Amino acid sequence: MSEPVSAASAPLHVRIVRFFEARSWLSDTVFKVAPLLLLMVSIWWLSFPTASMWTTGMFGVSVNVPVMTVLELLAILPLAVVRIRPGWAAGVIAAGALGQMVALYGPGVSSLAVPLTVYACAKYGSRRVSLSYLVVAGLGALLVGVHVVIAQGFIIDRPAQLGTDWAVTLFIAVLSTGFCAAVVLASWLLGDLAGRRRREREAIAEKNRLLERERDQEARLAADAERMRIAREMHDVVSHSMSVMIAQADGGRYVLDADPARAADAFGTIGETGREALTELRRMLGVLREEDEVKTRPAPGVSDLPELIEDVRASGLPVQLSIAEPMLPQLSEGAALAVYRIVQEALTNTLKHGGPGATASVRLDTDAELDHLVLRVHDTGVGAQAAGDGSGSGLLGMTERVKLYGGTLAAQPRDPQSAEGGFAVEARFPLHRARVPQKAPQKEQR
Repeated sequence: MSEPVSAASAPLHVRIVRFFEARSWLSDTVFKVAPLLLLMVSIWWLSFPTASMWTTGMFGVSVNVPVMTVLELLAILPLAVVRIRPGWAAGVIAAGALGQMVALYGPGVSSLAVPLTVYACAKYGSRRVSLSYLVVAGLGALLVGVHVVIAQGFIIDRPAQLGTDWAVTLFIAVLSTGFCAAVVLASWLLGDLAGRRRREREAIAEKNRLLERERDQEARLAADAERMRIAREMHDVVSHSMSVMIAQADGGRYVLDADPARAADAFGTIGETGREALTELRRMLGVLREEDEVKTRPAPGVSDLPELIEDVRASGLPVQLSIAEPMLPQLSEGAALAVYRIVQEALTNTLKHGGPGATASVRLDTDAELDHLVLRVHDTGVGAQAAGDGSGSGLLGMTERVKLYGGTLAAQPRDPQSAEGGFAVEARFPLHRARVPQKAPQKEQR
């Protein structure tokens, strides 16, 4: 596909056309007003060689030269702005042409401005301006015939030939009116057709601009959504991994002298957790690179929960896991990832805020009606007395993940008067949005 020609490399004639297209008033002045003024001066120079205030105009009628000049200029000069202000220009030109008729000067050179104005009003003006000036120009064509009859009556001085002269006069009047009306109608039709095409092009251009704007907005929304997703993933991965590593480091430091074997196990867990976190970060940030640059592994899901629980147990937090596997439907990858991240974030919060001696339990099941997947994470930590870190990103991220699948999340301290106390997180996912869509069975063809 050839590249568009730039303004600097375009041919000279193309640059000239673009220059005048960008300046309609200058184009109309050079190509409409200036030729008509030059034609007017040339005709006057040949028709009225002597300088006089009065002269004989069309059909032998005496006219005042200064008045005639003003009326001609009044009907020619507004052509310079006929595309910018079609209604205003058409009104001034109509007034100048009417003045010529009233003064019995007759259609002069400025009569050529009428079809140009009709065309411009139909193309660039509103529908009201276009039709209004069409009617005015039609009346002007009728006035041309009336002017022929009136002006011819001033030079008839032989009553014997009155009948023959009036017959010729009426024929000329009808012919003049018909010709002017045909020119006006043709100019209006051509202008209306050009105006429709112009408005269609503008509508298409406006639609393209709106589509481009909508595309840019959708791209920004998609980028924001992807940015939020990556932020949630990174928060969950980094928060969980750092909590496990800190717990293992503290435990290894305390038993380093008394039990070097356990200290070595703690440091090994730290290294393994760090490597897993690095792998997760590479997997998430891989979406920012080319697909062939980074090989990613599948996102974690429900099947990875036992491994997650073992990592948390190794950090010193006793956790019980209960999954009603026969009752669980096959979840989509996104819903399974949301379940995994919510469990990860809830246990990470227990590690950070539960306090010493806290325990946790994770249960994944369906409700009695089998229309919701229910995830419950309870702990026996300090609950409402826990000191927060002030960010609140973990609970916000869990809420956003559940809402993404039309579910609800309840995260609050449990009753401090109960024996267990602690904090409870309960997420409910509608199964019609969380499960993997099943293909409809195909009918057998007989």
